[in-house]
Amino acid sequence: MDTGAIYSAITEKEATMMKIDVSLLPYSKRRAVGFGGFFRNKMINREVILTFKSDKDEYKVKCGGFEVICTPPNVTSEERDKLIQVTPNVLGMDILRKFKTCVDKNGVELII
Repeated sequence: MDTGAIYSAITEKEATMMKIDVSLLPYSKRRAVGFGGFFRNKMINREVILTFKSDKDEYKVKCGGFEVICTPPNVTSEERDKLIQVTPNVLGMDILRKFKTCVDKNGVELII
C-alpha cells in the first residue's frame, strides 16, 4: 500500500491473472514516477468494482477506471521479469478516501 499515492493501481502480473490482456489497454494520460524515473501505465477504462473483505463484512467500492503498472518498454526481458516480481500493487488515496482510516505508526497497522 502507498498512502501517499494519488491513485490505485494493480501490476501487469495481477492483470494477467485476471485474464486482462494488458497489450490491448490504452495508455493512461498520467505518467507514473518510480525509482527508475517516469513511465507510462495502462488504463482499464471501464468500471471496476473492488471488494474488500474482513471476518465480519464485505465492502465494494466502484472505480471509474483503474491503472495497471507496466514495465518500461526499454528494459531487457530479464529486467522485465524481475520488475514484474518486485513491483507492488498500490492502494492510493482515490480508494482510501472512501473509508475512515486510522494509521497506527507504533503498531504498523492501517485500520479501514
